[in-house]
Amino acid sequence: MPKVATTTEDLATRIIAAFDGLDPPADGELLHPECMDDVDILEFYGGVKWHEMTDQMIIYNYAAPTAFSAKAFQYYLPAYLIWTLRNSDSREYASESILLALDPGTSKEMQHEFRKSKFNQLTPAQKEAVLRFLYFFSGHPDLGEFAQAALINYWIE
Repeated sequence: MPKVATTTEDLATRIIAAFDGLDPPADGELLHPECMDDVDILEFYGGVKWHEMTDQMIIYNYAAPTAFSAKAFQYYLPAYLIWTLRNSDSREYASESILLALDPGTSKEMQHEFRKSKFNQLTPAQKEAVLRFLYFFSGHPDLGEFAQAALINYWIE
């Protein structure tokens, strides 16, 4: 197990560093090729920058990671991770949603490969940041079970 960050801000800093320097995906690169419609990602057209996303945009677009291509998932993931770090006790579904997006489920589940394909663009440093994030939440009273499932189903070997 990697050393878990001691504070939310320490982990947020690590996440920012891991995802720094990426360009927003072009409009044609937002939607996963296996998705049939773009209703969950409409607000991302036009080159929205992840670090400029407001809390309301993250809350309203909690389902977007499920429709993102691997490139869009990689680009927007830090916004969702950092929001969750800073709002882990919120009643909003965004925290649970991003944890579920990080869990492809077991290999027996029908959408396992589809869910897992979103992680294809992540670099080793980005995977390490996600792993630290999941370990950070693994003991959370409300979100821990989702973080643990993601760890078991994909992130730890």
